[in-house]
Formats: sequence, C-alpha cells, structure tokens
Amino acid sequence: MAIPADTLEKASPELRPFVRAAVNFSSAERQPGCLHSVLELIDFNAVHNTEHPFCIQARPSGPHDVITHGQFKTAVDGCAQWMEESVLAGDRGKGTAFTDVAPVALLMDSDVGLLIHQFALLKIGVPALILSARLSSAAILHLIETTSATALLASERLSKPIQPTLTTQGVSLHTAQPYSHFLPPQHECTTQQNGPYPTSLDSNILLLHSSGTTGLPKPIPMTHRQLVFAVSSHNFDTECEAQGPNISTLPIFHGYGLLAPLISLSVGKTTCLPSPAEVPNAASITNLIRTTNAASLMTVPFLLDDLAALPNDEGIKALSTLDFVGTGGAALSADVGDRLTAGGVKIVNFYGTTETGPLTPSFVPKGTYDWRYFRLRTDMRYEITELESRLGQRRFRLTVWPFGATEGIEVADQLIRNENHPETDFAAVGRDDDVIVLATGEKVNPVVLETMLGDCGLVKGAVAFGENRFEIGVIVEVAESGLGVEGVKNAIWPVIVEVGEKMDAFAKVSSRDSIIVAPAGVVLPRTDKGSIARKEAYALFAAEIAEVYERLDGGSLEEESVEEMKSRGLGYGIKGLIQRHLQWPFQPDEWTEKDNLFELGMNSLQAVTLHRLLLAAARALDLPTALPRDFITRNPSVAQLVQALTGPAPSQNGHHPWEEVDRLVTEYTFELGPTPPQPAVVLLTGSSGSLGSHCLAQLARSPEVSQIICLLRTSKTSPPATLTSHRAHLATKQLHLTDIEWSKVSLITIDPSAPALGLPQDQYTTLQNQVTHILHTAWPMTFKPSLSSLTSQFKFLHNLLHLATAQNLLTPRRRFIFISSIAAIAQRGLTPEYAGQSISETSFPTAQTTMGIGYADAKIVCEKILEKFAATYPSALEISIIRCGQIAGSRSHGVWSVMEQVPMLLRSGVSLGVLPQIHGTLSWLPVDTASTIITEILFCPPSISPNNTPPPLFIHLENPIRQPWSDILDTFSTHLNLPTPRIPFDEWIDRVVHAAETEGDMKGRKYPVCKLEDFYRGLFLPVASGEVILGTDNARKCSRTMREMRALDAGVVGGYVAYWRGGGVL
Repeated sequence: MAIPADTLEKASPELRPFVRAAVNFSSAERQPGCLHSVLELIDFNAVHNTEHPFCIQARPSGPHDVITHGQFKTAVDGCAQWMEESVLAGDRGKGTAFTDVAPVALLMDSDVGLLIHQFALLKIGVPALILSARLSSAAILHLIETTSATALLASERLSKPIQPTLTTQGVSLHTAQPYSHFLPPQHECTTQQNGPYPTSLDSNILLLHSSGTTGLPKPIPMTHRQLVFAVSSHNFDTECEAQGPNISTLPIFHGYGLLAPLISLSVGKTTCLPSPAEVPNAASITNLIRTTNAASLMTVPFLLDDLAALPNDEGIKALSTLDFVGTGGAALSADVGDRLTAGGVKIVNFYGTTETGPLTPSFVPKGTYDWRYFRLRTDMRYEITELESRLGQRRFRLTVWPFGATEGIEVADQLIRNENHPETDFAAVGRDDDVIVLATGEKVNPVVLETMLGDCGLVKGAVAFGENRFEIGVIVEVAESGLGVEGVKNAIWPVIVEVGEKMDAFAKVSSRDSIIVAPAGVVLPRTDKGSIARKEAYALFAAEIAEVYERLDGGSLEEESVEEMKSRGLGYGIKGLIQRHLQWPFQPDEWTEKDNLFELGMNSLQAVTLHRLLLAAARALDLPTALPRDFITRNPSVAQLVQALTGPAPSQNGHHPWEEVDRLVTEYTFELGPTPPQPAVVLLTGSSGSLGSHCLAQLARSPEVSQIICLLRTSKTSPPATLTSHRAHLATKQLHLTDIEWSKVSLITIDPSAPALGLPQDQYTTLQNQVTHILHTAWPMTFKPSLSSLTSQFKFLHNLLHLATAQNLLTPRRRFIFISSIAAIAQRGLTPEYAGQSISETSFPTAQTTMGIGYADAKIVCEKILEKFAATYPSALEISIIRCGQIAGSRSHGVWSVMEQVPMLLRSGVSLGVLPQIHGTLSWLPVDTASTIITEILFCPPSISPNNTPPPLFIHLENPIRQPWSDILDTFSTHLNLPTPRIPFDEWIDRVVHAAETEGDMKGRKYPVCKLEDFYRGLFLPVASGEVILGTDNARKCSRTMREMRALDAGVVGGYVAYWRGGGVL
C-alpha cells in the first residue's frame, strides 16, 4: 500500500531530515565504515530513513503514490523471493561473456516497478538486462541471444508482441508483477540490513544497451562500483538543496533515466516518475510540478522546447520555481536555453555516456556557471587532450577511466571549453567529417548507413561519400567472401534499402552503381583509435568516386521504357519512369501529366534521378541532351518536361527568366464576360501573417468596414482555425480588439488552388455577393523555391480574380489590392544606369526586372497578371498593386518577427559578438504604420486624380525618410552591448558561416543568416542599403499617413530589442 500524496510538502532539513550513508566507489576492496553497492544503500535507508519518501509514482488518475524507503526495501525483498520461487525456481544459468551468472531480461513499463524488479534481481545475485520498451522484436532477441539471458520478465502489455519470437527461440517468458503487488503498508516495512552483499565489486551486475539507432543494439555492462559512482553524481551545497521531489521524464531503461532514482537513494532527493500510461508532455510536466511541489526536473531538450512554447509563458513560469532543471541526451537550442534563463530558469547541462556513467554532477547553479557548458565531476579519473584548432577555436577530447576499467574510454565528441572554468566546463560541438553536405545544400549524416553496413557481418568498414554532389554513395571494405564485386553489392543492398527507410529521402543511396567495393588487399585508411579516416579514404578512392557519378549520369534505360516512349508517347513514358524508379507514393491514376511534381512531394534526390533518366531517354530517342542541372525544377510537370524535350532548342544564351514569366502570365490570365456590381465587406488573405494581422486589426477598427472575411488555407497538420485561436494569435502580436470589433470578423477555410476555392457552391455564391473589397496579402515567405514551384500562388490569384468579377448587380465595382514586393523591381535598381535613382510607380518590361529568384519573379508574374487584367477589363475592378519595401516591427509595441531578414541578421550578430558594416541608407516602415497606409489606399477615393479616374495601378510603400545604416547600427550596438567598430559585410558573413559550422548550428538557431546565405551575400545589401529606392508619389497622394511619415527614433529601435530579448531571441 502506497501513501497518498495529497499532503506532500516540499522537503526541508527540519521537516524531513535524511541520514546519508558513506559510500565508496574508488576502491576495489571493501573499506571500513563504507557502503560499496546499491543493495547496501537500499538496506541502510530502510533502517535510517524508513519513512523518508524514496519515490512519488504518478498515476493517470487519482492521487499519486508516495513510496518510502522502508516500503521500497520491503518491495525489493518480496519481489526477490517471488523471482526465486516463480521465475528461477532455483535454476541459475551459466556464466557468459558479460556476466558471471546468466542474466534475466526485463521488458517493463518505465515506473517504480521496473526499479523493484531490477534491484530484486541484484539482491539474488542475478544480473538484470534492462530492455527499452521501444526496441523491435529483432533487437530484443538479439540482446537476449548476445547476453545468453535465460528468461524474460515483461509487463503484460509489452509481452504480447514478443511472445511468438521467444517461443520459437526457447526463451521462457514471465509476466512481471505490478509494483502494488509488493508494496506493504508502512507499519509492515522491513527495517533490517539482511544482505547478502557482493564480495566482487567489479562484477558486471547490470546490463544496459546502446540505442540501436545505428544498427542492432549492443549490451553495455555496469559493475557495482559503477552503479555507486552513478549514485554519487551530485554536488549540493546545503541539505535544503538536496531535498524536495525531483521529477524525471527519462525512461528508467536508459542510463540517464536511472540517475534520478539513484540520487534519491544517495541524498534523499525524492524521485518523481510520470505515469507510464501517458507520454510526458509540456502540460503533464507543469501539472506534475504543481501537484508534487517539485524542487527540480531532469528531462530532455525537446520537452524543454515544448515547455518554453506554452502560451502565456506558463511553462517558463513553472520551471522558474525549481532549484534546477537538468537537461541532457542532446543539445538544447541556444534560443530556448536563453529564453528559459531569461525567465529565471536555472538550467544544468548534463553529460555522460552509458559506458562511463554520469560525468557531470547534479547541483543548483550559481555564480558564473553558464548553462551552455557541462561541468565535469572532479571525483573521477579523466584526461583532456587538445586537438587541432578549427576556425581559430580550440578543440579538446575527453578520455574517461571508469572505476575498475583497465582502459580509458575516449568520448567521440569534440569539445570546446569555457575559459572562465577551463578545467571543468566544456561543451560538445560535434564530430569531424560526420556530415556530408550535398550540392543542394542538404546535409546527410551517414553514421546510420555506415554502422548498419558494418554490423551486417560481411562488411569490415564503410564510409559514405557525396560532398558537393547531388546524392551519396558508399565505399565498403569486405571480409573474404568469394562473392565478387556484384555479389557483394547484391548481398548488402537489402541493408542499404533498410537504412534508406530510416533516413531523409534525399539521403538515400539510390542505386547499386553508387557502391564502391574496395579491391582485395586494399583497406580503408583508419585513425590511431581505429575509426575510418574520411578524407584519406576519399583521396584513396578519388578515381572510383568520379567514375560512380559518371556512370550514374551516363546510364541507359531498359529497352521496355524506350519502346514505351516510342509507342505510347513521351509523356506516358516519363510518367512510367517516375512510377518505377522514384519510389513514387501515388498510383498512376492519382496524378496527371500537368501536376506540379514538387507540389506532389518530389524531393531533391528524386529530381536528380529523374534528370539522369531523362538524359538516358534523350540519348536513346535522339533528343537534345544538353539538359541543365535545374532542368526538372524549371519544368516541374511531365507536360512541361515533354515540351522542353521536344520543343525548339534553347537560344545560345540559354533560358531567359522573362520568357517563363510571360508564359505564366498568359497561362493564368482569362477571358472575362460582361461584368456587374454591391456594398463594404473586405475579403482578407494572409490574416495570420505579420502585415495581414495588423491589416485585420486596422480594418476591424475602421468605421467604414462592416465585415472582414478572412480566408485561411486548409491544413492537414493543424486543427481548423477558430475565432478564439485567431484572437490568441493576434494577441501574441499585441493586437487586441474589442468584442464589437471581433464581431465583424469571420473565418472561412479554403483550398487556394481549387476551383471556387474548394467551397460548396452556395457558400461560394454567398461570398461573391457579399464582398466589396479584396486585400490579398498572403504569401509564403521564402527565397528558395523555383518560379514554377510557386504555381499555387498564381492559381490563388487567378481564383480570387474569378471571385471578384462575379456578376452582382449590387456592387458597382470591387476594389482589389495585391501586396507585392520591392524584389519585383529590384533588378532595375541594381542596373548600373539606374542605381541609386528613385524607381517610379509604374510598369516595367519583364526583361528589365526578372532576377531568376523564385520569390521575386513570382511576384512579377502576379503583377503582370493583374496589369494585363486591368488593361483588358478596365471597368471590372479597381486594381492596385502595392510594392512594399522593408516592413519593420510595430512602432507601438516593438513586435518584429524573428524570421525576417533584419532580426535574423541581428540575432546572428549577437551570437558572433559583432555586427557588420553596412553603408548607405535604409528605409524602414513599421508594420502598424504600413497597415494604416494600406487601409487608406484600400478606401482611396477616385477624387485624388483630376479626371475622377480610379486610384493608381502601381503604388510604392516604403518610408520616404531614409536614415543612415550606421546610425541605426550604432543604436543597436548600444542596446546589445556590442562593439561599435564593425567588420566588413562579406567578412562578417564568412565569420558567421564559420561559427555556425564550428558550433554545429545546423538549424540556424544561433546564426539564422546561414539559412539564407545566398540572399545575404547577393541581394540583401543592394536592396537594403539604398541602391534600390522606391518613388512614393502615388502613395502620398492616396494616404495622409504616408504624407506625414517620419524617421524611426531610438525609442522605436529600443522597442525592437526589448521585444526580441523578452522572447529569448537576443
């Protein structure tokens, strides 16, 4: 019977004193007055800390169970007796390569019951093999066979999937008892130390295992001394710090998860275990903190990410009440860590390996401790050796000698150190040469492939290659097999296919032709520690690697495919190639030759493979073979590929971007029949974006607007939006509307690319009859897609024009505003003859404005569609195209999305410790001001022109009051405590990229500039620093706010910094 947790209080020395035992793990021989095993510690606590809570076990419903040390010891004894009688029946298996006695495997839910069974086995001298509940049946069987385990004890729900496999292998399966079966009432607890205790302290008594993500898992033994070493991984300054419940979200079958219960045995820091009936999440953790009055938390980074993301900082507030929050197992992102610490959360970075045990202590951080670094224990033998510096940064390697081990364990991570604590504080920054960067910029971690090949029995060593190529291949060194090269390839191909299922689509080995088999007598170069030296291997096999890619590019098609193309047409044949060779997820009747392949999900490796297939087809059919690398992205449908392959040969200068723009304008412009008219309802797209949200607020507050209808995209991954969720979203931008203002707002979920926006006909007709104004702000903000991959945007515009031109006698003429970008005309400003001149608000030929950048050219396509429509049907709509310059954060609240280019630059500068030099001038328009101007333009009366003509077709929106970049950067430097001397922009970009690579910032959290490196190196400076200046005459005619614009003062800039700091960005 467990004690209910209803009255549980945070512990203190006065409330719940804890008697600590003296333990010793440094000596292989018993020392007087010391305990040397966990079994002794359990008995000691049962006598001296009988009623002190060992564990709080959360339950899915009802009160939590509180289990005292007295109850825990009694439960272990009872479980040991049950095992002797019902599981082992006096039978002890023979010793194995790992243990003196054959182990018993435990496959159990991660709750206190696993601890009871585990220590019960130790008590009767039988090693426990602890199995992860996440292992496959094959992995479980592998571990049982490898360790010669005689039996498996499993929780009832986990036993069914493995039972058939065990039956065929002759392994006995037993159902583990729930922990409640062994718990006595408190007054019936055993309070004597009754042994027996181990005599050989270096005997392996516990078997954990590797993760299995790089192949089949491997058993990892632990001795009594190593367990006591783990018990001692704490460094609390006071008894108060050592007390109070410690929540651990980590599974007990993991070495890190075992840490919290062991510390509870050592210093009385009660461990709190979540219910195994639910996966820990941000909400359940905050609830557990509240209901247990927790004092600390041990968890993993992704859960801290979720906690930091809870609304109203609920998670951060809960964590800030704790003495410490330990995180380990992976790297916590700098963004989340900084945000948590800014909110008062005391983060401790844990570090260790299953082989070495915990290498860092649990403690309450104080003083100059920096959460980015872990602090090594000083009660162990270790050595730090310096490696070759990288990019001017010193690197180190850690080697640890576990107690009882004869050899040191070299931890694979490269480390950097905190120069304020150079002896103890380090951070892992990754391994050399592990990541392969493809020509597409995508990154491949080849460890899974290399490890699984190495584990297959035939391969002695494997190393993947593909740096700056479009796909990877692999070199294998094989044992003597007599299979020959093709036989080896065929033998390992199933392993490669299996690995491919675990890797990103672009990271797969696509063909047996991508495998290089090292000739007999040729071995892969290795380092002193035995790992394969990548660069040396690449150099040794340079010729063979080159031949692989030549062979892939020069391959031929099977005869059937060629005949299919000849007899049934090129389009039918290409579609067949896609179905057969690309692992295409659709059936042939589920897609057409006109569908955009990238919108259907084609990845970069599939595009490369299709490119090679088309080269082979072109050779077989005597078609042009000069197909550029981006041939597929330029022609992203089968119909376009056929046209490109069979149409006129490209001009000598190759493909012209403006030709594609003109083609798309033609495709998405349509003939219009007689037109009609109705009153003032605004249809708004993009209302969840920064500009769209502010426009929504501005419209709702306007007395001229009776209703705003927000069009929202359907989403398969997110729940349908509601006014409540939309209201909450606006609140994050400090946009608060009254109930009366919200009563004007309605939401409609649509499919932008579908006819009639995917709406039922009656709803679509109602919409047509209501709308008087359309404000189209929606756009996916990215510079990376090709032009043709953005056809969904053209379809959306096309569909909005159809809706806007509906026959409605009540509406005289609808107003239609499209939000374009300075990027649509930046090319003109970058032309030397126009550089620095004001660009007028007018139309320009596509040949003068297209840039070959998908984002910019797609905006031009939309402009030209609208321009052509306005010229052809001048009485149908009042169209205005607003080209926006740099929209900055809110003037009133400082809210500026961190995903925009200026905040990304500043975030990278803060991480680097210096900002770049930017010469010239800037023009920033706060987003709340921009939305006011756009609303004024939306309702701009015809009277602004002398002949009562409609408002202008082209309007430019940027702050006409330009300011020196140097002044703004000085202000930012002051607020951010960065040095005023800045470094040249190109050098700064280089240093940012180097820092990101050095620190392993693959996702661009600290250095987001790297995510758009090409943009910052190419387009950012010219567009942002005054080479491209927008004329604003039309805008000032239409908008009073525009006429009264002023420069941004230091207070506004300070507001931006305050907002980013408050969000943990800076």
